Amino acid sequence: MSKYNHIKSIPIKSIPERRIKRAIHEWAEGDDSIERLLCACYERGIETSGCHAGAQPWIEFNYQEGVNRLACLIDVTQNIVGSQVLISVDGGNPFSGPEWDLSTISIGIDTEYQDEADIYFDNLIAALEKNLVEDSHPMLDLLNFFVNKESGLLFRFRHDKNNKFVFYIESRRVIDERYNYYNDLFTKAGFIEIENKNIDCKRHNWKMEDNNINSILNKLEKAKNIIIDNYLLEIETDENKIIDFILKTRFKKKNLTEKKFNKWLKQERKGLFNRDKI
Repeated sequence: MSKYNHIKSIPIKSIPERRIKRAIHEWAEGDDSIERLLCACYERGIETSGCHAGAQPWIEFNYQEGVNRLACLIDVTQNIVGSQVLISVDGGNPFSGPEWDLSTISIGIDTEYQDEADIYFDNLIAALEKNLVEDSHPMLDLLNFFVNKESGLLFRFRHDKNNKFVFYIESRRVIDERYNYYNDLFTKAGFIEIENKNIDCKRHNWKMEDNNINSILNKLEKAKNIIIDNYLLEIETDENKIIDFILKTRFKKKNLTEKKFNKWLKQERKGLFNRDKI
């Protein structure tokens, strides 16, 4: 643990420019390739929010102006066997830092080897150096549409070890009314619901798959248009109908004063800590 590398995320824009090289060096944890990638992102005004070098490498970005510039990085990632792109539309852990509620885009590959991780990061750098313009990608189009709609949705694209491409739509815990709406819409768009073996979970998943990258992207493009053209759900205003912790925390943040919200969040964290001790 160091000044800039510790448990909570630090907004990169909060770090003075004269300190940014030190911060990036600490975040890279001694890996030259990811340090150069973080520098390349910073120099191009692309804000990163987390990273990991070595085995199971990944890099994460918060939703930001010009987010479509990340399309070139997704293109590199999706062509690697064992890769994953994950978009968490409603943000993540409310205890992780001040930007917890921003949408995140995480990309990475499944490898145990440092040299493969470094090659991956080097390829991401090369993509940034070649492509500085905003581009289109169905995943980013879905993100741009759903951002701040508090849908409880996550989008995941995997290039599996068996060389199959699978796109998932995943929901956080939602009430049956919202699930039924999603199931009708996503089925209409060509997705297949994955069986939920835990009936009490209230989480639901749908998938679309293909053995060809161009084919899956074409399918996803059509599905994206159907979803965007037909989505009519409003943001939930009844707290009693919000059963997911992240969505409830977003609700509280919007409807409480900063002081009351911080007090509520502190109590929630204390409650989670006490439950973990039981």
